[in-house]
Amino acid sequence: MRLTKEHLCHLPFCYAVGAVKTEGRTKYIFATDDSGPCYAIDAETGEWEVVWEGPGGTMSIVPLPGRDGEFLASQNFLPGFSAARARIVRVSRRLGRWQVEPWLELPYVHRFDILERGGVFYFLGCILSDTREERAQWDVPGTLTAAPLSPGFAPPDHLETIAGGMFRNHGYCRVRRTGYTQAYTACDQGVFQITPPPASSGLWEVRQLLDTPASDVAVCDIDGDGQEELAVIAPFHGDTFSIYHTAGSEYVEMYRYPKPLPFLHAVWGGTLGGRPAFLAGCRGGDREFFRIGFSDGLLKPQIIEAGFGPSNVAVLSEQGRDVILTANRESHEGALFTIQEVE
Repeated sequence: MRLTKEHLCHLPFCYAVGAVKTEGRTKYIFATDDSGPCYAIDAETGEWEVVWEGPGGTMSIVPLPGRDGEFLASQNFLPGFSAARARIVRVSRRLGRWQVEPWLELPYVHRFDILERGGVFYFLGCILSDTREERAQWDVPGTLTAAPLSPGFAPPDHLETIAGGMFRNHGYCRVRRTGYTQAYTACDQGVFQITPPPASSGLWEVRQLLDTPASDVAVCDIDGDGQEELAVIAPFHGDTFSIYHTAGSEYVEMYRYPKPLPFLHAVWGGTLGGRPAFLAGCRGGDREFFRIGFSDGLLKPQIIEAGFGPSNVAVLSEQGRDVILTANRESHEGALFTIQEVE
């Protein structure tokens, strides 16, 4: 697979990445995890706007379903795991300007999302640590917290703890199922699958898939056998990239990247250029960004680039093509890759 890269913006410590549709146009959203701004970049013209100047500390960007140009984003989760004042803000675009309003105060929210089942939207918050100290205390576990949302996405009045005892509750991905969405999280206790309740008054299902300490996770049927594999970074901010395949009721390692990759952080799974793939990248060492594909009965890695150090990656399908957005924290860059050729 041959890809070409486009530099989109310079943003110190560019960490979070996402996209929203507003007034019929796609805007790529990049934000720093340090003190600083969030940018919106027009997908067609490349023109960029400031969404906010600060405070920064953004871990997650989540579009509001069915709302033109609106999204939720976290703030105040600053380097060194200083997140006692972390919060979620609601962002909208009115009269050609971005509006940012407080939505929910939630200390140490590292990842969060909006899931859906049975016509009900749910907030899911992944709390790194339940400490209230200024910096994260690793001997205090994190939790998963959730609540149904109103049709207008007002902040929930009460959050329910649906799982606890999750030390360094860091990794997250969402998977679309037929009729609902499902989440996967990663922590020192392993990888968990989270399913919303069938009705707003029902129970969440939290199922442990792996007990291997994990930092991040992505899901994809990489070998096309009808069963999904897990791509796992281990341990916390670790140097091991593995892919796990189901064997009966358990997951077993089927692939491990052939060398250690310091400070692995970015991981994504899905269809890229019509083929299943995993993407991953590390922030240390040679700072590689790579793709794992399946051909001739083998999982094969392809280095996309080195030296840039991605923190997060997003893939969008638009206008008949797939594009990859990378938040390259270690090189202070927001970038875009397009597929030129599929071999």
